[in-house]
Amino acid sequence: MTYDPKLPPSCQAAQDQMIDILREEDAQASCCYKVAELPDACLKKIHEFERELNKQGYWNLALVAYQMEI
Repeated sequence: MTYDPKLPPSCQAAQDQMIDILREEDAQASCCYKVAELPDACLKKIHEFERELNKQGYWNLALVAYQMEI
């Protein structure tokens, strides 16, 4: 993962923490993920946010929710 030198220190710290969390999750070979089963209201909000990103110039993004199977 690359760092954005323009990020303020607090954001860099949050980025570092998320990288560590994601690496830990990747290391857990026993974890499986499936597409999250969300209520229609949540799906609507995700689609609205996709449209908002599109309006702001972030084209062709798909937001997907995964759920860890335990």
